[in-house]
Amino acid sequence: MHRTEYLATASVNDFIDWLANNLHHTSLFAHSYFDRSRKETVAFAGLEDACGKYYWKHRGTFGVPAGIDLESSHAALSALRDALRRAIHSADDSATLEASTEVMAWGGVRAGNVRWLTAQSPRLAQILTSTTAALASDNLAHPLLNALEQLRFNAGMTKVYSLLVDDFIIYDSRVAAALGWIVVKYCQDRKLQHVPAELAFPWAPSKEAANAAAPKNRNPGTTRYHFPRLIAGRHHAAWNLKASWILAQVLTRATASTFNHGSAILGLRRFEAALFMIGYDLPAMAADETSQVASDAHTEGEWTECYTAARGKRFHYRINTHGIYLDDGRHYPIGLINSMLAHLQHQFASGQFPLANSATKVRSGESRPGIGSAYFKETGRKGNPPDTSALVAVLHELGALAYTPGSPEPWSINFPVFAVEAPLDISALFAREFELNEEL
Repeated sequence: MHRTEYLATASVNDFIDWLANNLHHTSLFAHSYFDRSRKETVAFAGLEDACGKYYWKHRGTFGVPAGIDLESSHAALSALRDALRRAIHSADDSATLEASTEVMAWGGVRAGNVRWLTAQSPRLAQILTSTTAALASDNLAHPLLNALEQLRFNAGMTKVYSLLVDDFIIYDSRVAAALGWIVVKYCQDRKLQHVPAELAFPWAPSKEAANAAAPKNRNPGTTRYHFPRLIAGRHHAAWNLKASWILAQVLTRATASTFNHGSAILGLRRFEAALFMIGYDLPAMAADETSQVASDAHTEGEWTECYTAARGKRFHYRINTHGIYLDDGRHYPIGLINSMLAHLQHQFASGQFPLANSATKVRSGESRPGIGSAYFKETGRKGNPPDTSALVAVLHELGALAYTPGSPEPWSINFPVFAVEAPLDISALFAREFELNEEL
């Protein structure tokens, strides 16, 4: 299906008209919730107010300082967009990896994405170029968008492609939740018996700690109106395109909207920001439905996909205040991680070092000094050196270690992310991850 065909669908066309006419309706789109990270109630008198109260805490990037408001995020995203496009235009895979990794850091989605980007680094610029062209084709039937094995599309990659494709929004769980919430209001106003298939925007659970006391609701569904779950890959990409097409068309028809005037930030990005704020936490559903959402969120959000550096082996992990856990039963206590980092800092300071984790060579003392020998020593010569392949991949995703593809000594400690240089303490990074969970 092409963009023009989708937008011409009766239900889609009517929804666009309805939303364009009600875009600045304050009571219809009034909303409030308790923000877990800021520990305060946030209330919005409509979408415009939600945009004006945009809040996202980022660490800064490419010369742009850290910030929390929309103007700050706009400056950061502009710098990221320029860096990403320059790198891809010059087919510089290393610079493309750096820029796309910075996008993940800005969006709080390093986990599950950085290792994949690193594994693809020898051809990353071409992968992003090809996928960008497919998304920009405005054709849902484009072969690349339907290539199950080749296409990676998730909450991280939507942020990357939003900087590469014109009029392409970030479709994450918060934006998806708000879109569904608006569709429900449309269905109620039109007295529809069910959600039209063309408007059934898929939702995804929030990124929660496994023991979250008050999990956020991202499911916009009600007893009558239902929405499917979002699936990574072509399903996510297709609905990201549909949402982008609809929102852009709404702004085209709402010519007098303040989203279209009075700011250097594009109207579509400001519209997206409003949805992002609305979708943090939706009104509670019926008790049985809400409990199921919480259960699903904890089940699916607990494990994060990751890849080892040398062989690209896929595994899953989770973290808590005690350490890192793998789905195969392996466990790395926080004390052990700290002592290994201290060992590497003492041995290499700010320099680079190898993985060097051969089980036989480390145990016999023949291995070069590196991560394998540091781990082996700090476990009292009881740990299995090859287990560091997964450990360093997770530490890289969390930002504790930096990685230089193609180097014989590719690893180094990423000192700027730690609060102090000595002693290094990974628990601060873990705490940031838990804090970010509250925002996501």
